Amino acid sequence: MRSKRRLLGGMALLVCTAVAIGVLILTLFPQIGAKAAKPLRAIIGNEGVGRLETVYFTLQDTARQTQYQAGLAQANAPWEVTAVPLPTLTAPPTPSHTPSPTAMATGASVAAAQAATSTPGATFPTPVATATPSPSATASPTLWTLPPLTPLGTLAGEGVWQSYLFNPAGEVVAVRTFLQPDPARPYALAAIVAFDLSQTQLHYVLGSEEPALPDGPRGYGFMNAEHKTPGHLLATFNGGFMASHGAYGAMADGLTALPAKDGYATITIGAGDGRLQIGEWGNDISANGNYQSWRQNARLITQNGQIADRVYNGSAATWGSSINGDVVTWRSALGLSADGQILYFAAGPSLSMPALAEAMQTAGAYNSLLLDINETWVHFAAIRADGETLAAEPLLPEGMSTNPDRYLKQSPRDFFYVTIRDP
Repeated sequence: MRSKRRLLGGMALLVCTAVAIGVLILTLFPQIGAKAAKPLRAIIGNEGVGRLETVYFTLQDTARQTQYQAGLAQANAPWEVTAVPLPTLTAPPTPSHTPSPTAMATGASVAAAQAATSTPGATFPTPVATATPSPSATASPTLWTLPPLTPLGTLAGEGVWQSYLFNPAGEVVAVRTFLQPDPARPYALAAIVAFDLSQTQLHYVLGSEEPALPDGPRGYGFMNAEHKTPGHLLATFNGGFMASHGAYGAMADGLTALPAKDGYATITIGAGDGRLQIGEWGNDISANGNYQSWRQNARLITQNGQIADRVYNGSAATWGSSINGDVVTWRSALGLSADGQILYFAAGPSLSMPALAEAMQTAGAYNSLLLDINETWVHFAAIRADGETLAAEPLLPEGMSTNPDRYLKQSPRDFFYVTIRDP
């Protein structure tokens, strides 16, 4: 009996050791798990892979919680915080009606946007220098920024916007900050980038492999060559789920890789004017609109300024095919302000769907949708001009340092990129 117990105990120890080693390897080298997932899906299916991923994410999160509770690790800001002092603003008049969740006044002044939303953009003379490098500045560039966000955690600098991306004249066209949206996990950070859409333009590219049906059309995976120039290209970031994880609609430049599905969260880019909308296909967004591109992914996270009820249902079918919304992992999202003048990108580690939704609502995303999940696929890079070449700078060095220039060449997965808006 004792020998049998010892044998079982030894086997249990070996299993635990093997699992611990596996978690460590996947934590240090997440790309290994990504490569292994594809052949595993052919053997055990999406649901089986999802169960393995859920076990891994749960063990990883348990290890992190243990570290923080034991004082072996602490939460830190994802970058050096350099606060930009804001001048005193006159409160905008209360609007007489609720602005459209999808309207974007092309060419409208930032002052007009300030009167239409509680999270307005503001343009001020004379920028304050930050640690972020910028192109050669003009004699008196302007500083576009946003009012600080209400902190959700305790880290210094949380919710304070920093100048982040610049046009060739040295003027700010995007800012960034971070939030701690999960009180139970101080290490769960959501990095937020806000783009001034009066100065920038979003583009969407279908990957050479995904999203696509087995016998369906595929994209080319390349961005427009005319856009890939120093000073014009600003940023690249990930798209949405693969076709096998929901078959959510996707179209770019007239090529429909997957047909649209009514009621699902969708971002559209208008043909000609580049106007952005985020809403439900068939409800907020017309199926008969004139679009350059559109991408669907799951359901809306925030809807008309409120966190959507589905965020709290923990459904795997809604929030990741085989990974439910309560599982903490890397997640990314995209949103628009109420007046459509500001585009928000958010991403970070150890985020559940409620935590991601809290970050998007706090940032000011009136309507927003989930993009991709898992460390291998969640990615954002600022594109800096290095002479006549381009350099990709990860938004979050920890977790986004693998192939930061992945979208500057042909990509098997779909992606978005942002450029300076043409006059």
